[in-house]
Amino acid sequence: MTGKTVDGYSWEQTTGVVSGLETDAVVRPPQSPSIRDKVYDAVVIGAGYAGLAAARDLALSGRSVLLLEARDRIGGRTYTVNKDGFLYEMGGTWVTHHMGYLFREMVRYGMDRDLITTGSPDMHKGYYTMDVPGAKPRKLSHEEAGAMQAKAWDIFVNVDGQYGRTLCPLPHAQLNNVIVGRKTVEKWDQLSCQDRFEQIQHLLTAEEQGLLVSLLLHISGGDMKNSSLWDMIRSHALLMHSSDNFTDVWLRYKLRSGQTELAKRMFEDARARGADYSFSTPVKSILQGKTKDDLVTVTALSGQTFRARRVVSTIPLNVLKDIRFFPPLSKKRQEAINIGHVNQMTKIHADVTNPELERWNGMRFPGLLMYGYGDGRLPNGRVHLVAFGADERETFVPEKNPELVVESFNKLHPMDIKRLIFHNWSTDPYSQGGPAWWQPGYMSKYQDELQSRHGNVFFASADWAHGWRAAIDGALEQGSLSAQSIDHELAPGRSTAVESKL
Repeated sequence: MTGKTVDGYSWEQTTGVVSGLETDAVVRPPQSPSIRDKVYDAVVIGAGYAGLAAARDLALSGRSVLLLEARDRIGGRTYTVNKDGFLYEMGGTWVTHHMGYLFREMVRYGMDRDLITTGSPDMHKGYYTMDVPGAKPRKLSHEEAGAMQAKAWDIFVNVDGQYGRTLCPLPHAQLNNVIVGRKTVEKWDQLSCQDRFEQIQHLLTAEEQGLLVSLLLHISGGDMKNSSLWDMIRSHALLMHSSDNFTDVWLRYKLRSGQTELAKRMFEDARARGADYSFSTPVKSILQGKTKDDLVTVTALSGQTFRARRVVSTIPLNVLKDIRFFPPLSKKRQEAINIGHVNQMTKIHADVTNPELERWNGMRFPGLLMYGYGDGRLPNGRVHLVAFGADERETFVPEKNPELVVESFNKLHPMDIKRLIFHNWSTDPYSQGGPAWWQPGYMSKYQDELQSRHGNVFFASADWAHGWRAAIDGALEQGSLSAQSIDHELAPGRSTAVESKL
């Protein structure tokens, strides 16, 4: 039976904004029995994909595990809302066999061949609308719009004349690959998207410029000056250095049964192997002794304490500043946390009555919502749209001003909106932003530190993944690697869970 999380919002004209969304991600009961007196091999903080991977892998290895989660549900920044027979993805959405860690999980749970595509099957029969500075708003084909966007993107990322192949040949080993020296990468990492745009804008028409800038902001969730050029180069490398793969990798395929179904299968796998859990349990501090043999104590906001030989923290980068660590984190790591990442993107679902929008995509820049995508018909006959905006936190808080959301949708294209469904990741205290996008120079200075351990505390998050940072695959990568390190480090044999004498 579908539960209801306290997260997220819906809006209809008759009800106004209502908190809480229907999802199978809610966990009941919220806590395993008798967990307070145990000493675990590992406490895993966070039940997003990184935490689920870490907890599941450790449990499969016979380790005693406790999974703590601040929310009432699994999934973190990725969960599926089930409303009136339709699945709305609130965060991470798309899947591809090019994402190795993600595809492995899909295969493990028999979900790799049951996919659906975004949008209508005959999307080519629809149209694209474009409204950018310096050009007259117009309607064009999807093919024409795609070609213009690909041209602008290719020029932007082609910093080495080989579309990044010589500069970023191995996107999972950006700073430590055997082909490109670290100093070369660090030099390029100092540049912002604005720096690069100024180098190449003379090669683009007004429409191409508008498409490019809006796309860059769509991806980074920041602004042109605080968005790293290197992150775009790395992203293009993950597309096999070709914009031909842009849509197929990033925007086409979805799990038919939704992201929450995959997360549930991982969670149930961990629970079946003996993992304990406690939801609605936000953490306030992580304290440890001076040696590797000392236990780590995790204290919740409620005052409840949990002890383990190792801890995996999957707390997002922008939230780590709210957690007390003892001994204190290194000066460099704390500096990185205080800076955080820049992504404050907006993602909003809309149900509309306009049948012509089933095969529509469009953009308007500048705008509070820059991109809108038609995503097929709902069971009730309405059309499903998804819209995205960049960082407009000062003027655009959807849950406080839904009328402005409706107005912004109508600036993309005239429409009759019946319902909005969304999760504001920027105002969410347990995310404080969307998927991580870094500032210029941030990777060079902080990535190694963010990926390193702090005594008996391991840090695992898509926010500093090797490869698919800011994506589901990156979260799974980090959770899996932390579990592997902990399992190898602890003494061999069965679980070492004991009754605490403290």
